[in-house]
Amino acid sequence: MVYGSSTFPQPLVILWQRFVLRTDKPSPSHSLSDWKILFPFWVSAEKWKAWGLLGLIIGLSLLYVRTAVWLGIWDQKFFDAFFAFHVRNALGMLPIYIAACALSAGIYVLQTYLTQILSMRWRLWNTKVYLQRYLKNATYYRLEHDATQADNPDQRIADDLAQMTTLVLKLGLDAIQAVMTLLSFSIVLWEIGGALSVPLWGHVYHIPGYLFFGTVIVTVLVSLLIEKVGGPLVHADYQQQHYDADLRASLLDLRRNSEQVAFYKGEDAEHLRFSTHLAHIAKNWRKVVHYTWRANFVGTFYNQTASIILWVLLVPKIMAHALTFGTYARINAAFMQVRRSLQWFIDNYTDLAGLRSTLQRLAEFERIIQQKPIQGIVCKPTNENTVSTHNLVLNLPSGQTLLDFGSLTFQAGERWAIYGASGSGKSTFLRSLAGLWPYGSGDVCLNSAKAMFVPQQSYVPTGSLRQALSYPLPLEQHNLHAYEAALHAVNLGEYVSRLDEEQVWENILSGGEQQRLALARAFLFRPSILFLDEATSAMDTANERCLYDALLTLLPQCTIISVTHHKALQDYHQKQIILQNGRAFF
Repeated sequence: MVYGSSTFPQPLVILWQRFVLRTDKPSPSHSLSDWKILFPFWVSAEKWKAWGLLGLIIGLSLLYVRTAVWLGIWDQKFFDAFFAFHVRNALGMLPIYIAACALSAGIYVLQTYLTQILSMRWRLWNTKVYLQRYLKNATYYRLEHDATQADNPDQRIADDLAQMTTLVLKLGLDAIQAVMTLLSFSIVLWEIGGALSVPLWGHVYHIPGYLFFGTVIVTVLVSLLIEKVGGPLVHADYQQQHYDADLRASLLDLRRNSEQVAFYKGEDAEHLRFSTHLAHIAKNWRKVVHYTWRANFVGTFYNQTASIILWVLLVPKIMAHALTFGTYARINAAFMQVRRSLQWFIDNYTDLAGLRSTLQRLAEFERIIQQKPIQGIVCKPTNENTVSTHNLVLNLPSGQTLLDFGSLTFQAGERWAIYGASGSGKSTFLRSLAGLWPYGSGDVCLNSAKAMFVPQQSYVPTGSLRQALSYPLPLEQHNLHAYEAALHAVNLGEYVSRLDEEQVWENILSGGEQQRLALARAFLFRPSILFLDEATSAMDTANERCLYDALLTLLPQCTIISVTHHKALQDYHQKQIILQNGRAFF
C-alpha cells in the first residue's frame, strides 16, 4: 500500500476535528469554513436529482453490505458441512453462493455507474458557478494583475473542482459503506466471539465482545501512530500542486511567446526558468517522501500482521476447544470486514491528502473571488454619449500617485489624442474609464453600453475568422455582407473567403493584421464612443492613415479618444491631452 501526503483523520469525532482544524504547519489558514464549499450544490436547483441519486447509491450500499453478511453466514454453514464430510450438502449450496456473488457484483457496478453520474453533475454545476464568479466584474483581470491574489486560477477551476467532486463522493460513500459494514459485522463479531473470562486477583472478569474491542483498539492505535508520523504532509501536498502548476504556467508562456523567445534566442533563459521550477518540485518532493515512507511503514506493517492479531485474539477459544472451522471462517470474515471498516482512514490516506489540499486551494480561491472590488475610482453610468471625469486621480497599487488628471468632459463627436512619455499613465487612464483600474479617487461617467475599447494587443480567439471578428457577440448578430464589408474596410479583403475557416488565427495574422481585425470589429459594432490604446502601433503609415480615414467616414458621429505616440495622427483629432510630470494638460 502506498500512501500520499496529508494529515490523517481518525475514526473518532475528536480526531476528525483535529484533522480538519490542524494548524501545525506554515500553510494558508484553514478551518471548518474550508468544507463549506461542498454544500451549495446540495441546496441548489439540482438538489432533488442529487439527493435522489445519493439516496439510491446509499441504498445500494446497504444492500451490498447485507449481501456480504449473508455470505458470511453461508461460509459458516458451508465449511461446517464440508468438514463434517457432508459433501453433498456442501456442494448443493454452491449455486446459491454463485447467485449471491452475481448479485453483489451487479450492485457494485450499478453503484459505481450512478456515482459517476452524480460526480459529473456536481462537477458541471460547480464549474459553471465558479466560471460565473470568475468572469463577473472582470474578476479574472483583477486576479491576473494582482500578485497577492490566487495563483493559477485556471488549475483551480479546471482541475481542483474535478478532483474535489470525485474524491468527496468516493471518500464519502466509502465512509458510509464502512459505517454500515462496521455496524453489521460488529454485531456478528460480538455475538460469535462471545465473552472473554479473565481470572484476576481471585475474581473472574467477563469481557463481552472482546474480539470487537480488540480489533477497535488495535486499529485506533495504528491510526494514531500514522497521524503522528504523517501529520505535516498535507502542507507538502499543497505546495506540490502549487509548484506543478507554476511549471505548467511557464510552459504555457513559452507556447504563447514562442516567436519572441526564438528571436531573442532565449532558450537558455527559459531552460533556467524551468530548472528553477523543477528544483522547487524536487525539493518539496523530498519532504513528501520523507513523511510518506514513515506512514507507509506503519500501515504496511499493520496489514501484514493483521492475520496474526486475529489468531492471538482467538487463543482463548482455541484453548477451550470452542472453535469449529465454520465458526472460524465466519469470525475471520467478520474480523476482516470490521478491520477494513475501521482502517478506512488508513486505506484512504492518499485520497484524504489530495482532498485536504484541494479544499484548501478552493477555499482560498473562493475567498479571493468573493472579495469586494476596491472602491477607489467610482464609475457612474450615464445615458449620454459623453465621457466625463471629476477630480480623477490615478494611483499605483502601492498608493503612490501616478497621474492627477482632474476634471474634463469629452463631448459627443469629438476626437481627442492623448500623448505622453512611456509610463506617464496613458493606458492606465483608459483602464480607469473602462472600470478596470480602481486605484485612485474621483468619478468617471460613461455610457458603457455604447462604448468600445480597442487595446494595443488585440485578443483573437481560436476558431473561425468570423467568430474572431464578431467577438464578443454571437455570429448571428451580423450578416455575411457586414463581415465582408468590415474586412474590406481595414484592408483585409484577402481573408473574406476564409471567414469560416477554423484556425489559430493569432498565429496566422501578423501584429498589424490583428490590430486591423480589432478595428474591423468597431465597424461591425458601430459604437458611439471609441477608445483606441495604441491600436495602430504595429501598422505602417499607409495602413494607419487608411484606418483613420475609414473611421471618420464610417463612424462620423463617434467620439474617438486615441492614445498614441504618432504625431502624424494629430490631423485626425480635433483636441489633444498631454500627460507630463503627473499632470494632464488639455
